[in-house]
Amino acid sequence: MKMAELRSALEDNGLEGVTTLQVAGNIIFDPGEHSAAACATLIRHTVRERFGHDLPVIIRSHEQLVDAERRNPFIGSQEARWVMTVFLDQAPQPGTSLDPAAGAPNLFAVDGFEVFIRYASDVAGSKLQSTWFEKRLGVVGTARNANTVAKLIQLTA
Repeated sequence: MKMAELRSALEDNGLEGVTTLQVAGNIIFDPGEHSAAACATLIRHTVRERFGHDLPVIIRSHEQLVDAERRNPFIGSQEARWVMTVFLDQAPQPGTSLDPAAGAPNLFAVDGFEVFIRYASDVAGSKLQSTWFEKRLGVVGTARNANTVAKLIQLTA
């Protein structure tokens, strides 16, 4: 789906100040008086009806993005494109744990509604992808590298 068409469709359905970043579905908008849950429902419905894709929608406010970046223990430890945040739709169930050695030599940390990952060198070749965490934690997630998170913070300020 083309981002210009997505922006237009979302504005047609009531979102204001819609902009996009890259082609990965990063949408920045003014929620106005709407809750995050209402906005997620509107976005998911619009994408399904207009483009025929039923995709999960995960929303973070500017403050939540800043907080996630602040809590990421790997920021500055590796080239930014190899430091990832997986934004989760919900916190994993209490007591859910993952073996820290599972992705060696890559590192990860689960913290609330995010998983932080530091890849040693190759993102694509690692099993530590969103789907790996989704299956083991029973959640839905979407990953963004540190460069993209920083841009989203700038755009939402």
